[in-house]
Amino acid sequence: MRHDAGFTLLEVMAAFVIAALATVVVLRAGFTGAVQSRVAGTYEQAVARAQSRLASFGTLTALQAETLSGDDGGGYAWRVVIAPLQTTGTVTLYRIDLTESFGTRAVQLTTERLAVGQ
Repeated sequence: MRHDAGFTLLEVMAAFVIAALATVVVLRAGFTGAVQSRVAGTYEQAVARAQSRLASFGTLTALQAETLSGDDGGGYAWRVVIAPLQTTGTVTLYRIDLTESFGTRAVQLTTERLAVGQ
């Protein structure tokens, strides 16, 4: 009986299938990571835009109950709802809700600001 030192066709095919499956798993993980990284970057930009716009309310604009909206460019849009929460004498506490949307997603930030004499 003669034994050759080599692999059978079945062993080679099994190794090929395992290697192919491992390659698919690695590529899928890489693509998923790339997509998630892009989504995270988009959220980060939306939060930065929302924080910047929210910071201007109460310093650059007089506060009053209103709803404002606009286009931020680059596929981003914003909407602000300003509502009075409590008034004591000449001081009014306002709640400011800002939503920055992009595509089908959005981030929402909320703050409260005081306004005197309004």
